[in-house]
Amino acid sequence: MNGIRPAQSHNFQNILVLLALAGALAACSSTTSGSNTPSPTTGSSFDTASATTAVKQTWTTFFSKTTPIAQKETLLQNGTSTMSSAVQAFAANPMVGEVTADVQNVTFPSSTKADVTYSISLSGQVVENAMAGNAVYQGGKWLVADTTLCGLLQLAQSESGSSAAIPGCG
Repeated sequence: MNGIRPAQSHNFQNILVLLALAGALAACSSTTSGSNTPSPTTGSSFDTASATTAVKQTWTTFFSKTTPIAQKETLLQNGTSTMSSAVQAFAANPMVGEVTADVQNVTFPSSTKADVTYSISLSGQVVENAMAGNAVYQGGKWLVADTTLCGLLQLAQSESGSSAAIPGCG
């Protein structure tokens, strides 16, 4: 599956966490300017340290329960366009405020794409470790890739037995 590879098998609690995380990812429903993240380049060379800091800041802000919904939307690739329906469909999940993500590692296959390894916590307890996602550099800032959201939504959907199309993920 593109965008997500859980390292562990899922139990009922993990399914709930994935659904809540999908809600956290999708809790982005209006437009506002996003966070200021530093450019990944300095001159003509790629600045890995600056880009790593920016990716971690974007993910931390995006997954924070204190980040306003309007700001979260600006931190998701296509958050205000093709992902809008998927985003709105999960915004009301009651577990959203209990889920956080912690970036463990960032690597850069290119200057505009980052591979992100992160953990998922529910109420402060890690329940999924070594999750794989992506970030993309667009419009002068690093964003959580829409493939990460789609992967989480597809995983949650497959665990629930649903086969309905996910708006924006196709």
